[in-house]
Amino acid sequence: MANEDKKDFNAMLHDNKDMPKFQTITDQKSIEKYGGSKMYFAPPIYYDKVMKKIPYGKVITAGKIYDIM
Repeated sequence: MANEDKKDFNAMLHDNKDMPKFQTITDQKSIEKYGGSKMYFAPPIYYDKVMKKIPYGKVITAGKIYDIM
């Protein structure tokens, strides 16, 4: 059967890939754009949990998402 080696969505959602982790940014443009020199990378399941808290059809800003987290 084709594509047997590919993961399904649920498997990808639970694949942590050594996360959560912090990364230090040294590029000045990125520091200005994102507001700091450290970035946090969360596992996909964390993002899924946050997105499920947003009501269907509602538009939300990144700032509001940070408040939810």
